[in-house]
Amino acid sequence: MLTVADYWELLAGLSLFLFAMSQLEASLDALGGQSLTRYIKRQSESRFKAVLSGLLATALLQSSSLTGLMVLAFIGAGLLSLTAALGIIFGANLGSTFTGWIVTTLGFKVELASLSLPLIAVGGLVYMFARGRWAASGRSVLALGLLLLGLEFMKTSVASFAQLADAADLADRAVWQYLLFGLVVAAVIQSSAATMMVTLAALYQGIITLPNAAAIAIGADLGTTSTVMLGALRGSVPKRQVAAGQFLFNLVTDAIAFIIRLPLLALIAWLGITDPLYALVTFHSLFNLLGLCLFVPFTTQFAAILSRLFPRTEVHAATYLAEVGEGAGDAAVQATEREAALLVVRVMRLVMQAFSPPLDMPAGDFPVPYESKTVSLNRQTFSDTYRNIKLLEGEVLDFAIRMQSKGLSKETSERFSQLLVTVREAMHAAKSIKDIEHNLAEFEQSDNAAERRYKEVFRVDMEVFFAELFDLRDHDSAPVQFDDLVEALNRLEHRHDKVHEQIHHDIQAGRFVGGSISSVLNVNREILIAGRALIFALAYYHLDRSQAEIIARMPRAAQ
Repeated sequence: MLTVADYWELLAGLSLFLFAMSQLEASLDALGGQSLTRYIKRQSESRFKAVLSGLLATALLQSSSLTGLMVLAFIGAGLLSLTAALGIIFGANLGSTFTGWIVTTLGFKVELASLSLPLIAVGGLVYMFARGRWAASGRSVLALGLLLLGLEFMKTSVASFAQLADAADLADRAVWQYLLFGLVVAAVIQSSAATMMVTLAALYQGIITLPNAAAIAIGADLGTTSTVMLGALRGSVPKRQVAAGQFLFNLVTDAIAFIIRLPLLALIAWLGITDPLYALVTFHSLFNLLGLCLFVPFTTQFAAILSRLFPRTEVHAATYLAEVGEGAGDAAVQATEREAALLVVRVMRLVMQAFSPPLDMPAGDFPVPYESKTVSLNRQTFSDTYRNIKLLEGEVLDFAIRMQSKGLSKETSERFSQLLVTVREAMHAAKSIKDIEHNLAEFEQSDNAAERRYKEVFRVDMEVFFAELFDLRDHDSAPVQFDDLVEALNRLEHRHDKVHEQIHHDIQAGRFVGGSISSVLNVNREILIAGRALIFALAYYHLDRSQAEIIARMPRAAQ
């Protein structure tokens, strides 16, 4: 029986497994630059290459489960198409049979989980002390080690289940029981290779017959899909499509293999393979090869079926773009203007939410045209607001770029270009505030009086800044003037310089402790960057390009 400790270890392994999956995907996303994307596309630009890469990766790693998890991470990071991912999964199924050949031929098995500790050690150190792409690479290695450790926890937590794998228990059972045995054991220990090892040992000892061992191999082939299904449990739609694709592929392949089990074994015997161990691994490879031959020619059609079975539930942050077509000319420009204005409003709301309690809405009007009925920001958290801003940014950029590719007039193209700059600058402001939101929360709880005081200083400065922005337009139709934006920028710079001087005065007076100095200076700097970016966004939204560029080229504060 499983003890309480076994249950906790099982839950810890499951949690660690899911956490490692999320970290692996995030690190791949961070590494997903153009070179990595091109490399992946080269490996999956055809069905044959995708299948071959899955086969070779699994043969080298000796784990189709690990290959499947890597595919989930890549498709979750947007670096693989569904068709390419399915091709790799198909190849991985055949590659998984190599372990049986190695064990049968050489008599040893590589224990992949033993790699977890060096992967965690090396990956963790690189992630902690490196920067940039090296840090992202270390994070990938660390996540891979944690993933293997999570799998190991899940395996060891059900050690008592190993009694079911006692060779003596495998004798004198019905065929369907052997099939079920292989399925359950592979699903629990998440390794068809390990299940094959038990089966080969029992076959070698003469406890089970070759036909029954073949039934176990078929069941294990289906049971191993549990790993990828678990990895996709809380994932995106593309992840669930891949998991469903793998399951359906294995289900159909294994059903056919079970039906032709005896004729296929007879064929193997006719070919002169009489050793039962070699006959079993040959059977395992042949029925997986048969599945490849059946599915690979129809990978594109299979991907289309999966897309219909598991449709993407699109979440649109844009409010107006869906109302106009890409060929709508002026209407498309106006819709993009309204979406850009909405994004600016949401960024301003994000800044307000970074403080606790959030800043009050100033009197006056937003510095861009905005219909308050279009979105309810007050019920959103800081994270929700930032997530919606990112989503809206992507939709606006995608729409504007597609519009610019349609041979627009010079004037219309220029307007789209300025709106793209507005969106980009607003996102710069959002990212700056996101980077210091945790610092503001830490200042709130700090034991250092200087940190708590500066949190209030920053709050007051932002209240003044927003009051100035809300004073730029007296009513919806009032234009924003060049001189007003320049004056707002100068006042922002002046407040930053004044706070910077105060901070240095407090440093000399010894009012800060440890690393709090750098945190306060960093917050002051990022608030300046966010404020400047918002003003630049407004300049490109309201002014002509020449005036906007004059403001954008104004030198930054010396501090």
